[in-house]
Amino acid sequence: MNISEIFAERNGSYLNEFTLFLAYFNTIPNFINEINIDCRKANRWFMETYKNDIKGFHFDKRYFDTRKKAELDDIFYILDEDLIVDFDTNQSTVRFLFRKTSIEKVEEIISGVVKFREKKTRRKPEISLLVSSKLGIDTKSLEVTKPKLNITDNYNDDFTEIHQTILKRLSKKNDKGLVLLHGKPGTGKTSYIRYLISLLKKDVIFLPPNMASAITNPDLISVLIENPNSVFVIEDAENIVVDREKDGSSPVSALLNISDGLLSDCLNIQVICSFNTDISKVDSALMRKGRLIAKYEFKELEIEKAQKLSEKLGFVTTINKPMSLTAIYNQEEKDFQQEIKNAPIGFKCISSK
Repeated sequence: MNISEIFAERNGSYLNEFTLFLAYFNTIPNFINEINIDCRKANRWFMETYKNDIKGFHFDKRYFDTRKKAELDDIFYILDEDLIVDFDTNQSTVRFLFRKTSIEKVEEIISGVVKFREKKTRRKPEISLLVSSKLGIDTKSLEVTKPKLNITDNYNDDFTEIHQTILKRLSKKNDKGLVLLHGKPGTGKTSYIRYLISLLKKDVIFLPPNMASAITNPDLISVLIENPNSVFVIEDAENIVVDREKDGSSPVSALLNISDGLLSDCLNIQVICSFNTDISKVDSALMRKGRLIAKYEFKELEIEKAQKLSEKLGFVTTINKPMSLTAIYNQEEKDFQQEIKNAPIGFKCISSK
């Protein structure tokens, strides 16, 4: 082998473990790969445990992110008859290449290495925001801040059972159906959806209000096909759930196809719609049994619950009527609305001469 071939570029390392093995032993190796390993800790353990077995080693050092000192990245140890152990710090991976070395010896080392497997960090809640691009409809991933929301404190007592139903169904794989959340502005619909997203392990696709017309765009289907078994959130969905035309190309028809039509059997998309309009104006087809997972009207928090939440937030206000969550949480903010008496209706035209 030409010595220049040993230094093949791979993931930033100056050495390639396969060509290194060929250079040493002139044969094709068996290969075992262990991922998500804390290589710094595993390497220290390996050095202490097998220092007498190591016949040679190679390494490279480089700077990681903003660290001030260069650190070991790929470390290649040669031991036994023909075993190469590669600790790849950058990729959190340990690789084992061998041919004649007994598999028992290799598995003995592996059993020690996997004790340093990194714990999985909890996935940060994200949404895939639908955006218009030159190529049509595309998605952009955005991280969602998990709200510190207590269902019992922030919502009326009848919502607890509904929440459990919604969470259970949306956590189910290969499912479909529709969730309708409605109520006055400021009653907690958006806060709840944000909280719900943080609990789900599924991908979430978000249709912003300014793209409501995209529900009938054929490009949307391509996006959904690429993201099966997802939750599709439509906020401020008044125009989608109310308007229905006879030609079958209305937003409601498109929503029915996604949530419970033939298309839904392939996509397994679950849909959440939130809106402020009265539920009586919603197309009845959306609320048929078997199609509807849950529907709920968010109302102002009842007096007793509003008082407890207000006190928990540190306010000393005496509450004597139901209040919206927005009003409870923002009691210290000034109300800039002004009452205008005997205001004329319409526009006043002023002409300059």
